[in-house]
Amino acid sequence: MRYVVGILMVIDGYPLVFFFKETLRLAPGSTAFTAAFMALGFILMIPFHFLHKLYRINTTLLKMALLFFAVILFYMAFYRDQWFRDGTMDAVYYVYVLLFLIFLINIPNDIIEVFIPITIAFTVVSNIALVYALLTDPTWSIGQRAAIQFGEGEYRTGNPHVFSRNALMSVIACGIWAFRPQTTFVPRILSLFASVFGMGILVLTQTRSSIVALILIIGLFFMFNIRPRQIKDAIRGLFRPASLALMLVVFMGISFFMRKNGDLIAILYGYAVAFIERNMENVYALLGMKVQNQFTASFDASAGNRATSFQYLRNIFEGHLHVVLIGQGYKSAYLDVPLMEALINHGIAGFVTFTAFCFSALFYSIKTIRDNPDSLSTFLAYFYIMLFVQLFTNGRPYEISFWHPFCLMIRFVGISHLYPPNLLNHPTVAPAVSG
Repeated sequence: MRYVVGILMVIDGYPLVFFFKETLRLAPGSTAFTAAFMALGFILMIPFHFLHKLYRINTTLLKMALLFFAVILFYMAFYRDQWFRDGTMDAVYYVYVLLFLIFLINIPNDIIEVFIPITIAFTVVSNIALVYALLTDPTWSIGQRAAIQFGEGEYRTGNPHVFSRNALMSVIACGIWAFRPQTTFVPRILSLFASVFGMGILVLTQTRSSIVALILIIGLFFMFNIRPRQIKDAIRGLFRPASLALMLVVFMGISFFMRKNGDLIAILYGYAVAFIERNMENVYALLGMKVQNQFTASFDASAGNRATSFQYLRNIFEGHLHVVLIGQGYKSAYLDVPLMEALINHGIAGFVTFTAFCFSALFYSIKTIRDNPDSLSTFLAYFYIMLFVQLFTNGRPYEISFWHPFCLMIRFVGISHLYPPNLLNHPTVAPAVSG
């Protein structure tokens, strides 16, 4: 449990960091507090047998990751834009990634047994902390994207992406625990309620990449887990007396909740409508259409930045093709599309190594989702779908928000065949030997 809490503090600690720093006012605006929080996560990950017992990893993903890091470190040292003169901070980030991977290699596979329930508890606490922060923040109003605000005056802002990421992790973990055959009735119901709570937080954050990822995750779940025969059995089971009684209780419970929390339902509905309208206007802008008031539709700031990035890429292909071959230099362009930035800044070498890793991780994820070998691998596989979506929508290829989860993929995904049977969802039973 200590190892899992440490891992979660590293990969999903920012919601709690913002809560402690800005809502509880323990260290407003302090980067030292953030660094100390992550350092505490690293300390919790250190096993007593550190460096005495190492565990197997996915060597294919590791080799591809090392190739990409070799490229970016070469560019950082020898081929970078003039404005980027100090690589110390970036080097520290890469050391954090290396340390995280080293600690993971020392952590036993037994964390699989407790990873999902601890993740549920951790993410639900973070979701509750966000709701508390919103209710107690006088500068936040209904209609704004849900995030803990930081900064002062006109520079006060928030980062909804870290909260949508936490909410999606909560939905995935709760879904895995709820549909696990060994889960009893009460924990299953609690998991489903926590999953719905996480979806509500997703709606409040209005983060496109997470919403798209959730849709893809649900689609993959149904593709690999629902069969026509199961649908028939489920429909037949709905008309059993026990099922009808349960549906009646659920219906009454939902009706009671909606009567008591009508304002909350209206708020969520308003967020959903605003989210759809905002994204439809982006679609209209992409097609060159007009909105209802006959004004030409325009992109919002986020979509507009990506549209500018794609136009930049088009200009490179039309008049500066040599940039695609060798790149412009380390961090020379900020495009907010990781795959595109790997190409523009690091040329063919950076693009090939980065995409090779990302698509290999996608291959292992799809295979893991299909086979569902163990709860931790399945969680990471579904979680990677969100990271894969973000490769086309936001972020940079160097960020630790990508590479810390990637380290988890390297450590645990694609190696379930090496685990003992007690850690697997579908252990292989050895045939009995007749004597």
